[in-house]
Amino acid sequence: MLAILSMAGCDWMPGKPTEADKPVIKTTITNSHELWMSYCSGCHGADGRWGPARPMNDPLYLAMADREYLIRIVRDGVDGSLMPAFGMPKGGPMTDEQIDDLVDGMIEHWSNPVAVKGMELPPLAAAPGDASRGQAVFKNYCAQCHGDDGRGGSAGSVVNDSYLALVSDQALRSTILCGRLDLGMPNYTGHVGGQHSAARKDLPPLSNRQISDVVAWLISHRVEFPGQPYPNTNTLDDPTQSAAVTTTE
Repeated sequence: MLAILSMAGCDWMPGKPTEADKPVIKTTITNSHELWMSYCSGCHGADGRWGPARPMNDPLYLAMADREYLIRIVRDGVDGSLMPAFGMPKGGPMTDEQIDDLVDGMIEHWSNPVAVKGMELPPLAAAPGDASRGQAVFKNYCAQCHGDDGRGGSAGSVVNDSYLALVSDQALRSTILCGRLDLGMPNYTGHVGGQHSAARKDLPPLSNRQISDVVAWLISHRVEFPGQPYPNTNTLDDPTQSAAVTTTE
């Protein structure tokens, strides 16, 4: 007891971090490139492309996402996705000034108004669509790469339950709108890298409603417990039966 009281008096307990163990918050960095490399490149790529998350080095996306929207996403994160909140009031490491500098650097270096001149841009965010209509649109516009059922063709599955659990509704819409420049996925007009995709050459651009409908169809494939198959718990109480597995379609 005396030993415990002695340790409490010294504000020390086994396993408690010391001052030297605490992370250093780099509140003095104002260079947008250094901020990007410190906090964003791991998911979005060192040059804003070729990361697991969507490319930010994309003039089409930056034409749709205004400065205030980008600041809010960086500061507050995105619920239901892997995008964390970086603002200090939300527990993140960045000051408001740093977030401003980061977003201003993205816009300065990666936006290109000439690249989107004359395009009739759909809104980045929109009301929910209709899944039954979305299934027909998907088969017409997306099946050549992703398969009629979305489970994959020349490109990967977009209805995988683990994938859908990791992305937000808005991330799905942004991907359909802007495509993936780094992966060769065409945008809503059917173009990628300034060239018309062969898979979409005879199709008009996707409309705002069609985009919302495809998103609705995709999210209709979400399941309550992604990542199955799981053991069938109905058999686990009987030691004479092996643990079967079930799958969720």
